[in-house]
Amino acid sequence: MKCPKCGQENPDAVQFCTRCHATLKFVCPACKHVQDQGGQCAKCGVNFAKYALMIQARAKDEVDRKIAQSRERTSLARNLMMVPVNGGLSLLRYLRSRLLGD
Repeated sequence: MKCPKCGQENPDAVQFCTRCHATLKFVCPACKHVQDQGGQCAKCGVNFAKYALMIQARAKDEVDRKIAQSRERTSLARNLMMVPVNGGLSLLRYLRSRLLGD
């Protein structure tokens, strides 16, 4: 296989050029189809850049959800610990906000 960047002849089994390290074979992230050019999969039509952005956005949403859950648990624990100090007033406010969705 000839490198499109530097013209070096490479064995068919390599994914990167042995001289300039340019990518010779692209693997579709969705269907794992191997092809000679990147950008869009010739088999399933997935756009590589959009697919990567979608995976990144999905991971960010998952992290944000876990952070929100952690803050919720922390808030509940803090309000429970404050019951002896304020007679449960902060816990009642917390429960009211949870029930009414404030």
